[in-house]
Amino acid sequence: MSTDEALKGLAARAADFGREPQNYASAELILEEGQQNDALWILLSGSVRLSKRGPDGHTITLDDLGPGSLLGILSFWTGEPAFSRLHALTETECLKMSREQFDQAVLEDPEFSQWASQLLVANLSERYRHVVGLNLQVEGLSRELQEEQNALRAALLDLEKTRNQMVHREKLATMGQLLAGIAHEINNPSSSLMKSVAQVEEVLPEVLAGNPDHLRLFTAGQTAEYLGAGASRDRMAELLARYPKLSRPLARRLAHFSDETLASVATQLQAGDLEELEKAAKIFDLGTSLRSIRLANDRITRLVKGLKSYSRQDDVGDTTCKLQECVQDTLMILNHRLKAYDVRVSVPDLGEISGHAGEINQVLTNLITNACDATPPGKVIDISAGSVNHMLWLEVADEGQGLPKGLEEKIFEPNVTTKSGGGQYGLGLGLAISRDLIQQRDGTLTAHNREGGGAVFRVEVPCITG
Repeated sequence: MSTDEALKGLAARAADFGREPQNYASAELILEEGQQNDALWILLSGSVRLSKRGPDGHTITLDDLGPGSLLGILSFWTGEPAFSRLHALTETECLKMSREQFDQAVLEDPEFSQWASQLLVANLSERYRHVVGLNLQVEGLSRELQEEQNALRAALLDLEKTRNQMVHREKLATMGQLLAGIAHEINNPSSSLMKSVAQVEEVLPEVLAGNPDHLRLFTAGQTAEYLGAGASRDRMAELLARYPKLSRPLARRLAHFSDETLASVATQLQAGDLEELEKAAKIFDLGTSLRSIRLANDRITRLVKGLKSYSRQDDVGDTTCKLQECVQDTLMILNHRLKAYDVRVSVPDLGEISGHAGEINQVLTNLITNACDATPPGKVIDISAGSVNHMLWLEVADEGQGLPKGLEEKIFEPNVTTKSGGGQYGLGLGLAISRDLIQQRDGTLTAHNREGGGAVFRVEVPCITG
């Protein structure tokens, strides 16, 4: 239904209710600002001006309205004094209705209600567009003002450049001393922790030596590979189907057993010996926990070395590592983040690459945690790897919304981040650091959106051995 049709229908229905249009001469006042108002004007023809007094007493034009406009709508609905002044710009024809008349017409005449709703929606839409246009103008003025402020700020910074450089050098020197101290303080408890872990790993096999089955379970836990959430659920469902006496929590823990380890407790599974199975799971979990502690401590050690290197207290030499092992170690550490996703891993043993395992783990941690942040729970995070022309590649693909257009390269720049609220905040440094670490090994780190949604981050590094 068009606005003209709605206007004609309202005029006809108003006549049935005994309401005839009112005419206003050019410049005639229709509604004064601050006046109490209990009427609604529907502008049938002509045009009116909406204006308001400014703080200095001058009149400010807000808008010019044409046929189909609802006049006095705010004060009519709220009962508050009129927000602005209305006067005719040309000879106008208006349909004026009191609150009682309007309510009666809406209740008794469905077509009148429909036409009034049509005009109301059209008015709100038009005024919204007008507000948006004003906001765009304000935005343009604000941008121009911001550019002028930036130019002034740049000039001021240029004048103070020499002094700031001296202050910056002093800060870096102080930071180097602080980082060296922090590295030392972190290293002490870390070393103590690893001594305790080493002692536990040395003593436990002796304690368990009297029971070869327990010793095998403990060793299996120490060497267990990462099992994704999807594979874990499938394995748990299979165990519950085969052994209905198992509880879900116990089946969830047993799902991480390898086929060989499950075979070692086959008798208990068949007999439904839950007490022995619970004990076996605890021994297995003890092995995985000690391995997680060691892996976490290895990352702390790499962090300490990185801090010392930054503060020029230590040198980090070249070394090599296996990409497959780095992926498994990183997945083990990030297990708490990955439980909410279907993680699919296809990373075969591809040989060694140049770089510290801790540095490669840092890159993998950034890529995988970014995938978690971008992907809704329950969706797939795919981690795959392969080789081509003496280069190893690894891809982390998610099922999120993908990279914003134009940010495929900028996201690797410092201080650029797509995390902005909802519990997600970032400094925009993770990907910049990751690319730098990969480039130091003559590799590349790129990103692109994939068909069907989501983003793919691809690492390529030279293969040292294969």
